[in-house]
Amino acid sequence: MAACSSVEKGKCVPCEGLDDTALLSLEHAQSELSSMTVQPSVWTIQESNGDGILSLTRTFTAKNFQAALDAINAMGAIAEREGHHPNFHLTDYRNVEIEIWTHSLKGLTKNDFLLANLFDSEVKIAYSPKWLKEHPEAKATSME
Repeated sequence: MAACSSVEKGKCVPCEGLDDTALLSLEHAQSELSSMTVQPSVWTIQESNGDGILSLTRTFTAKNFQAALDAINAMGAIAEREGHHPNFHLTDYRNVEIEIWTHSLKGLTKNDFLLANLFDSEVKIAYSPKWLKEHPEAKATSME
């Protein structure tokens, strides 16, 4: 039941209003990724578990456990507000992975890219200094 708020006039539509025609092919998903407004370089398109389902994925290493939880909780609040819920994975106490896809359609829609843009524009992440040095493309969202 995604509603996704506007990011530069992008607007998600409720999932129950979507049908299979809203699913993006890999080519169209890559085009959407290229036109993301905030941080396209930190997201990748993945095929989940060999089942053919495309997802939008981002990984990072937070400064510490609390910073990882803070980022997940902030993204979780946005996801709840928008009614569009990704998978969050926290491993080794500070490694975070976010997987976004439209579960009801088992693939990627424009809603997923809008949610990723909301995460990037609204959530400040305290990254591990070592990880940030290795991933300067993420610097724009880092907080000290």
